[in-house]
Amino acid sequence: MVVGIYIRVSTLEQAEEGYSVPAQKERLIAYCKAQGWDEYKLYVDEGISGKSTDRPKLQFLMDDVKTGKIKMILVYRLDRFTRSVRDLHTMLDILENYNCKFRSATEMYDTSTAMGRMFIGLVALLAQWETENMSERIIFALDKKVSDGEHVGVVPYGFKSVDERLLIEPDEGKFIMDMIDKLEKGWSASRIADYMALINDDRLWVHATVIRILRNPALCGHTRWKDKLYKNTHKGYITEDHFEKVQSILDDRSQTPRKNVESTYLFQGVLACSNCGKTLSVNRFFYEQKDGSKKQGAMYRCAPCAKNKAEVRNLGELKYKEALIEYMKVVTFNNIEVVEPKNNELEELTNQLNKIKNRREKYQRAWASDKMTDEEFDKLMDETKEFYEELQNKISEIKPVKKMDVESLKNLVFTFNQLFSGLDIEKQQEFVQRFIRKIYFRYVEHPPSKLSRNPKKGQATVEILEVEFY
Repeated sequence: MVVGIYIRVSTLEQAEEGYSVPAQKERLIAYCKAQGWDEYKLYVDEGISGKSTDRPKLQFLMDDVKTGKIKMILVYRLDRFTRSVRDLHTMLDILENYNCKFRSATEMYDTSTAMGRMFIGLVALLAQWETENMSERIIFALDKKVSDGEHVGVVPYGFKSVDERLLIEPDEGKFIMDMIDKLEKGWSASRIADYMALINDDRLWVHATVIRILRNPALCGHTRWKDKLYKNTHKGYITEDHFEKVQSILDDRSQTPRKNVESTYLFQGVLACSNCGKTLSVNRFFYEQKDGSKKQGAMYRCAPCAKNKAEVRNLGELKYKEALIEYMKVVTFNNIEVVEPKNNELEELTNQLNKIKNRREKYQRAWASDKMTDEEFDKLMDETKEFYEELQNKISEIKPVKKMDVESLKNLVFTFNQLFSGLDIEKQQEFVQRFIRKIYFRYVEHPPSKLSRNPKKGQATVEILEVEFY
């Protein structure tokens, strides 16, 4: 009879006395010799958890059982074999079907009787319960570490971990600030990725890489962990307001994706259709001047309205630019009053969430200190879980109300009026993309004139109604 000696040790258990591979091997071989079993074969899974049966050497062992090479499995303890009750019963059925016995060197089991099988099942149930409780305790401990400002998990780009604290990595930081600057200038994430691939080969730069970096709240000193946001855990690169502006730009770009084009369009992604509210698309055209030279222009129209066969206008970029210049000359912010809502829903929901969170943490501390039973703990956690998750979802759907910085807007308008007309087309585009989120306008119809191409229809101009700034 050949005995299959199965040895398993997880990463955390490797340093524990009595669980190391050499220790298990020595004792199990000695056990075989004491029983007079001279033929044995070792199967060792090192650094692998016993939560599942997806273990290379365990699979080899079970294959050898099915081919009749192994007639007995010997383990140091049952939890070395498995920590799952379901997996245990599955494997015991396999052993029974292939007339293979199972034995533990430190526990008294007899798989040939129903009582022995039931006893093994009870022990496995306790092992599974211990594993699940350990997982919950680990999650609780990690949450506490993050809330205390310690870093857990993968170190985000632009940072380094020193003594479990996130610190700025200057060499990578310069690339982060460059990406933010180019995003605000109107560059798409794909264009930024192509640019980064040319100047920095420390990773594979694709669209998703840029989005992942710029979406990470670590940039403003916050940590996202398990769908929770912990604020001010470390020093960031930008302020929270600046980070929110970057998120707004990314949100806008995701709704209106931008193609990487060589041409310069001033209002790409910012003009809202006066009919449906969707963003106008832009197309370039070429025309010949009197001297024979060719020039390029841009026309804006609403593609969804055109698809629905609604009346659409194709107006050149110059008309929108002239309208913006006129709007900025007369816009005032003197009468703007920032009114905070009396019933601040976000603040109220956050307070409710914090109360439930504190209550659940008290339950966890009491349970960890053996001040309540498992049944009491499960009952209390279940009672608060649904409401806790419901509040989290409601908060995630609410965008916080921001106070309008009137003085900054006045300075922005003043700068625009002083400099915009004198800038070249690239700088004008950068100004629009950096500071303007959306432009709302209406078409002004004019009666036909002698110069009109269509004698029944006059030329339309643009009147800007509102400009939404970042």
